[in-house]
Amino acid sequence: MSLIRRSENVWEFQDTCNVYVLKSGAECLLIDTGSGAVMQHLPALGIERVDWILHTHHHRDQCWGTPILQKAGAKVAVPEYERHLFDNVEAYWQARRIYDNYNDSNTFFSLGENLSVDAILEDYSTFIWKEYEFRVLPAKGHTYGMVSLITEVDGRKVAFTGDLMSSGGKLYQLHAMEYCYGDLLGIEFTMQSILALKREKIEIAFPSHGSPINEVNADIATLESRLEVLAGVGRIFTSGRTSSFGDMQTIRESRLQRISEHLLWAGPYTCSNFYIVLSGSGHAMLIDYGLSSVGHLHASCDHDSPQAVRFVQHHIDQLRDDFGVKDIELVVPTHIHDDHVCGIPFLQKHFSTQCWALDRVAEVIADPAAWASTPCLFDKPIKVQRTLRDGEAFQWRGFDFQVHYAPGQTEFHSIILGEIDGKRVVFGGDNLFLFNPRSGGIDREILVQSTVMRNSFQLEMHHRCAEVMRATMPDLVCPGHGGLIAMSESRVEEYTNYIEHKERAFRDIVAEPANHFIDLFWARMLPYLSDVHPGRQVAYTIKIRNNLERTATYGARLLPPLGWTSHGETVSAVLQPGKQVEIVLWTTAPSETEPRRRLITAEILIDGVSQGPICEALVSVSGEIRQVRRSAKGSKRVTTT
Repeated sequence: MSLIRRSENVWEFQDTCNVYVLKSGAECLLIDTGSGAVMQHLPALGIERVDWILHTHHHRDQCWGTPILQKAGAKVAVPEYERHLFDNVEAYWQARRIYDNYNDSNTFFSLGENLSVDAILEDYSTFIWKEYEFRVLPAKGHTYGMVSLITEVDGRKVAFTGDLMSSGGKLYQLHAMEYCYGDLLGIEFTMQSILALKREKIEIAFPSHGSPINEVNADIATLESRLEVLAGVGRIFTSGRTSSFGDMQTIRESRLQRISEHLLWAGPYTCSNFYIVLSGSGHAMLIDYGLSSVGHLHASCDHDSPQAVRFVQHHIDQLRDDFGVKDIELVVPTHIHDDHVCGIPFLQKHFSTQCWALDRVAEVIADPAAWASTPCLFDKPIKVQRTLRDGEAFQWRGFDFQVHYAPGQTEFHSIILGEIDGKRVVFGGDNLFLFNPRSGGIDREILVQSTVMRNSFQLEMHHRCAEVMRATMPDLVCPGHGGLIAMSESRVEEYTNYIEHKERAFRDIVAEPANHFIDLFWARMLPYLSDVHPGRQVAYTIKIRNNLERTATYGARLLPPLGWTSHGETVSAVLQPGKQVEIVLWTTAPSETEPRRRLITAEILIDGVSQGPICEALVSVSGEIRQVRRSAKGSKRVTTT
């Protein structure tokens, strides 16, 4: 890493973000800090002191090195709407909702320990330092409170734009556009912010990632067009949830309806559809069993209380009284989400119901604490009696089924194909819905694929879903929300075309390789939640996948909180394109500590270049261990797949 001179008094230091140095005599001001490594390069510029640090936004890659510079005397100014994620961030982690979480805004990339703040960058205000006057312009989009800093330096009007956009009219990360569950509201916010920046007539913009933006208005115009195309895909996420709390359709329990002689459903007014296969002799098999109505789904993006879904029994009496069901023998979940699985522990406890699930689904619902960085998890572990493999066939009381891995709305998703009453029926979970995207000349409902970025979205996931639909070619799709869907070859073709259209829009708005800037969980840390005794070790598995389309060396190093100990070394593995690695690292809790959540992060390196503390986990030190996941023997382990 070295300093790049961008003009007489502006230097760029390429770290986990671009750090910008503005010089005035023997002092300087920094825009963001990255790892803090810039400090050792400043004497070469004749700089003896860092006076101020101005942060564009709160993400760890921007500011994890700031405490180093504060110790040397630097003062810190932060955006007014993100101050709490700097100087009160420990309280954020204590209160952050974990389960039943439908808030996908990227505050999860916050620091772990409070960072003192000396000044606030108030929207539309001016921050004056030496000969520089910075105008603070809201830059809502990549984060809620991000700002652009506009000033004149060396005779040019420039803007330090954070992660608002990157050169060539691109977004830095597509998944950052998600605020509430699957909404991509950041598209709207970004459009407003770039149009405001356009009016400023900036000569050059300095982004947090990538090269300087020399043709500012031209790149803004390009991004405008790409945002319009992306918005034109339609509602990226559609669940068919048309009813609302208090609706007369949901105020009472819906009546079970026959699809065919041996197949029932609860109708379109439940929160999450579940289906019942009847044996004809008093036995039942369920596909999913979740919430009875939308009112039970606390999904508001500002609803950040620590509560989890509270399951209330429904439709059991109807099964017994109207259909003669005495024994609910089996439940098969399509995917991991709480609104589809929260009733399964109830069934297991009161009916001794067995749960069979695809392996990718089973590992998450059986250990939700480990996977709690994923949204919409139910807090109670679900015991899975039979783990199914992709393509595996199984039978239940004379009915033939086959499970397929179909990662679409979430990475941890299956579809179940059944031969029931002479029809090929696919239970599609949250993958497929009928929707009118009102774009591309389409003026009718077509079969679409729902998208939620924080559900570990990767581009190839939806192509796999299309392949599964072509391979199974069902007569009927029973979706997780909304009405039943009669299938045909033309509908599968439209579905495939929609996926390809959406992928083009996604690829066009980020740099290549696209998955590197789309896949939020290319690096993940397990377990996400854990408890440990004072003075005891806890093991973490860092799961990394290579989205770079080339062979690269990936490394991981734990960054534990103050007072914790770890070996401190970086453990590395060479990964071919598309391959994954698991690196196991250990840290030890202090012998005395207060019982509260602490943030532990892992720094990830690619070919020796730090990407910053990319992934995180939460750990509590207490007298009881809630869950023991792994032996703490040894110091490291690497497994490549």
